[in-house]
Amino acid sequence: MWMLIGELMRTRTREYLASSPLSPDEMPGLRPPATPAQLRELEALASQPLDPEYRRFLSLTDGLDGFHYTMPLLGCRDWENPERSGLGSMFRNIVLETGPLTEAGLPEETHVFPIHVNAEGSAGILMLHHSHDALERFWWTGQGDSMFFHTFRDLVAYTTDGSYSPRHFSD
Repeated sequence: MWMLIGELMRTRTREYLASSPLSPDEMPGLRPPATPAQLRELEALASQPLDPEYRRFLSLTDGLDGFHYTMPLLGCRDWENPERSGLGSMFRNIVLETGPLTEAGLPEETHVFPIHVNAEGSAGILMLHHSHDALERFWWTGQGDSMFFHTFRDLVAYTTDGSYSPRHFSD
């Protein structure tokens, strides 16, 4: 996981230095690790077990600033920030209100929890949990996109170098 995080940071830093004015709000950055107690609290808040690779990621860096453009990959401490947690909760509710999960090919009993949301609250990544082990654990949706990833590692590989090809869903 450290190698994957390192590659992601190298990629995001290169992109930042190539295209962004120097602004500390947009700089990609690692965070202090989440504690085991914080990870348990996040699982309870999410109403689902954390994906093992996402758990490992949070135990190394509790989220990541600049994960995709200027938006963070949310960690445990983000849920203590009303602005970030409110945006995440709003996005989750919009997805659930937009239509049945079955329209996106997900079982009706699927639990969804946001781990990334853009500044407008119009696109994000949801961690999924359902009884069908063969189905994906992450769903990137919004603004006309709908992509599914089996694991957290697949999601990071896609955003880092495009080496993973997600399953696309079209309305």
